[in-house]
Amino acid sequence: MIEPTACHFVSQTLRLHYADWGNPDAPPLILLHGGKDHCRSWDWAAEELCRDWHIIAPDLRGHGDSAHSPEGRYTIDALILDFAALIHQLGLKRPAIVAHSLGGNIALRYTGLYPENVSRIVAIEGLGPSPKVRAEREAVPMDERLRRWIAAERGVENRIPKGYVSIEDALARMAASNPHLSAERVHHLTVHGLRRRDDDRYVWKFDPRMHVRTESPIDLRMPEIEALWARIS
Repeated sequence: MIEPTACHFVSQTLRLHYADWGNPDAPPLILLHGGKDHCRSWDWAAEELCRDWHIIAPDLRGHGDSAHSPEGRYTIDALILDFAALIHQLGLKRPAIVAHSLGGNIALRYTGLYPENVSRIVAIEGLGPSPKVRAEREAVPMDERLRRWIAAERGVENRIPKGYVSIEDALARMAASNPHLSAERVHHLTVHGLRRRDDDRYVWKFDPRMHVRTESPIDLRMPEIEALWARIS
């Protein structure tokens, strides 16, 4: 497999990583991963596409080889700000975007804000919670949603993941959670998704505080989000 070049940019003082697959004279294509994932999940697609495209695959803040937010700021606005910084700092001219899940949510909102900056977009499962889930959340009074969010934030603040004694243990977990993947792909995703702590245990690179972001009670209302989507031509 071709190995991309590890590169970095800075957004809001955070040093964020992206994989660059070369071919800089080709049109730019950004591959944006989902929550609790990392940019090397795109390797098989990137290897095929890099013949015709200049592939840029960033790690979201708190994921992969990007820095964790010291204050645990993983709200959608912060993630969109990072994405805007990537496009601006790399001088990407009207890139195409393929994005998954949380990445799709980020990319769709960015494209709605700046439709002139994007040539085309593919969003896979990137529309956010279903109407049913959103309605259930909005049925809870705001004060209760905020109390739940504060409790969740405080509960995860000092939690230290137990981790795995060996890479083999992590491989077993990845394989059990993703039975459709081949052993080769399980190994690839696992070794790129792990880091070794000072106590010699292995933990996933993503910040465990990330899951609280998905429960944040503060966000655009659905009509406002739909208005952004409507700006995408």
